[in-house]
Amino acid sequence: MNDEAWQNLCADGYVCLPDLMAASEVVRLREDLAQAIERCRSVQVQNAIVQRTEQTAHHILQADTGFIALLARFGEWGVTELLRNMLGGEVILNSFGGLNNLNSTNAYVRNVHRDVRSWSAESMQMAQILVLLDDFTAQNGATLFLAGSHQSPQKPDDNQFEAHASKALGTAGSIYLFDSRIWHAAGVNRTSGPRRCLTLTFTRSNLKPQFDYCRALGSAFCEQQSPDLQQLLGWFARTPSTLHEWYQPEDQRFYRKNQG
Repeated sequence: MNDEAWQNLCADGYVCLPDLMAASEVVRLREDLAQAIERCRSVQVQNAIVQRTEQTAHHILQADTGFIALLARFGEWGVTELLRNMLGGEVILNSFGGLNNLNSTNAYVRNVHRDVRSWSAESMQMAQILVLLDDFTAQNGATLFLAGSHQSPQKPDDNQFEAHASKALGTAGSIYLFDSRIWHAAGVNRTSGPRRCLTLTFTRSNLKPQFDYCRALGSAFCEQQSPDLQQLLGWFARTPSTLHEWYQPEDQRFYRKNQG
């Protein structure tokens, strides 16, 4: 494990792993995100969920996208190991989204927030990943983190946050890991260009994910993936719905014994 990254995570609540992806991989993810934003916007408008949701996309993981290849490389980059250490055991994907923070939008992510609603001083309940698809700069609305605030139950007031928060600067293809208890916000994009990213959350396997990715992707797809990717997708932490699914040999159970 990257000891320096771990120390920074513990002290500040976030850490950057720079320049993990090639330019071609970033381009593919940008294209997939653009399609996902369009697809989600159609449903947002159809269901009248339009207030401050522009340029946001939720639960966008699909089999024919670069998002799957991204997840598959987390083990190679040491990201999966860091996630396991953050959460103290095996982890599964809780949500997979993305956004484009344009200067013309005012999406909800600009509010100072944290992504777990209940304070848990004793342990981290959720870990997050921010995948940079553009350079994050001081001018284009880089995410803001209030270092060390993952250790405090109190929300900082806006003036305190603005005075002390640090910008998550970095190049496209980098990844930020952070504790979901940290107070953060998307910055204001003061340029004419895009500021795109993917937003992923992870929890221990015994917590219910926001979306059933295994059912969405289908059994045939999940069965073809590596054990490491199956783990992240939640394949070993499913809920059986029949006695036949429940009474299975250990290596074929829906919920495996090492999941917590």
